[in-house]
Amino acid sequence: MLIFAPERFIAAEKQDIEERKNYNDSSPVRHRAYVVRRAFLTSFVLVVFFGTVGFLAGTFMNAIGRCVTPDTVLLLQVVGASLLLWGTLFVRGWEIRTYSGVVFTERVNQWLYRFLCCVGTAVVVYSVAFVACTK
Repeated sequence: MLIFAPERFIAAEKQDIEERKNYNDSSPVRHRAYVVRRAFLTSFVLVVFFGTVGFLAGTFMNAIGRCVTPDTVLLLQVVGASLLLWGTLFVRGWEIRTYSGVVFTERVNQWLYRFLCCVGTAVVVYSVAFVACTK
C-alpha cells in the first residue's frame, strides 16, 4: 500500500493516528535493557526460522530431484544478498525516524526492513542448500 497506493496509505495513517490518540498505555515502562534483550532474542528466532525455511525448501527440491545449475545457485545468492543489502540501506539510510518510534510510517518502514532481511536470508540459505545436490 505504501509503495503502490500512497493515497490509501496516507488515509490509513490518519486513521492510525486517531486510534492512537485514545490509546492509554498504563503498563509500566520497561527498562531499555529488557527492550534490547527482547529485540535480540526475537531477531535470533527470526534468523533461525527463515534459515530453516530456506534450508527445508532446498532440501525439498533436492528430494524431488530438482537439482539446480551452478548458475542458478549464483543467481539465488546474488538475489538474497541484494535483498539483505536493500533492507539494510532502506532502514539505515533514510530519514524516516521519530523520537518515539511509533508513528505509522515508521512502523511500516520497520516491517518492510524485517521482510526484506528475512526473505533475503531464506533465499541465501535456500541457494546454499542446493549446493549439496550439485556435488
